[in-house]
Amino acid sequence: MKYDDVSARVVLRLKYGGKIGLARVIARQLVRHLPDDHADLIITPVPLHWTRMWSRTFNQSALIGQELAALSGIPFVPDILVRHKRTPTMRGLDVRRRKKAVGGAFAVNPKWQGRVKGLRIILIDDVFTTGATSDGCVSVLKRNGASWVQIFCWARALRGTNHRPASISRDA
Repeated sequence: MKYDDVSARVVLRLKYGGKIGLARVIARQLVRHLPDDHADLIITPVPLHWTRMWSRTFNQSALIGQELAALSGIPFVPDILVRHKRTPTMRGLDVRRRKKAVGGAFAVNPKWQGRVKGLRIILIDDVFTTGATSDGCVSVLKRNGASWVQIFCWARALRGTNHRPASISRDA
């Protein structure tokens, strides 16, 4: 869906407002886009750095991924990727700054080393803006042998738009 005031309100309520039930609403919209062939397919989220996870208490992409897995029967594997570099909030950063911020931030979890080869992966993120975060994750997964990676997200910022939806308070 286009990233606009409506889609932003949903994702910001999930992300910062703690309305975790919205993860199921989002997953219900995504499930129809899954491939018919589920062989060697797994779902994994874009990871948060441990400091962000600690302050937020949950990873919104992981919640969406769990719900999508429950609806589809595709295995959910939350820990294939790790974010070992703390990155600034991407909101408001241009493409160049986003790419620089996420450069080298992601790696395959040591317990998954050698086990990604041949997997088909659905990578879950909440919003796709410039693609810097997704590119970083996909690059790591492909370098480690994933045969196919598809990005699933709730909303996508369209090229040529500079839409910045209004903020939402934490108690919304």
